[in-house]
Amino acid sequence: MKKRFLIYLFFLISGILSFKFYESRILNVLWLKADISFHFGKYDLAAKYLGKIIKQNPKQVDSYVLKAWLEWSQAISKSDNKKLNSAIKTLKTGQWHNPFSFQLYLEEGIMWNAFGNDEEALKAFKKVYVVGTIPYVRMYPHKLRQMGKSYEAYKAMKKIYEKYRDEVTLQCLERIKRELTT
Repeated sequence: MKKRFLIYLFFLISGILSFKFYESRILNVLWLKADISFHFGKYDLAAKYLGKIIKQNPKQVDSYVLKAWLEWSQAISKSDNKKLNSAIKTLKTGQWHNPFSFQLYLEEGIMWNAFGNDEEALKAFKKVYVVGTIPYVRMYPHKLRQMGKSYEAYKAMKKIYEKYRDEVTLQCLERIKRELTT
């Protein structure tokens, strides 16, 4: 009985390992195809390959970011709301699968910034501020400042400085402080 169990266990582990090896090979090929498609200007095909990568490995954040960027940049260049909706769906799906990955919220903020939607950009950058790291967390107070909310920007930048104690954040904090006193 024990011997039979060990044989079954061996085959189970072998099967899992071979599947993982096979899966990683497929992902490598899909990344290569996405890259080639992108460099030949076949952006829809590149997005399609990135979508396949997402289905294979929903935890791979870069595939969501790149797919969304392809979609929203085409939405701008082609004035295509369908592409924008696709980019939003890509980012929201990525955020659902990876809720603590600040890169997805950063990409969303950059996208909304590009479309001139300050309120949505601010919401996304606030999420970066909460789950992100230096230097990306500074996007939120910079956006607040750009929107004329200098006092809120100062408070947010001060919290960042208290956490990281870095020179760049200190300089940003001092600049906002000067603006508030003039």
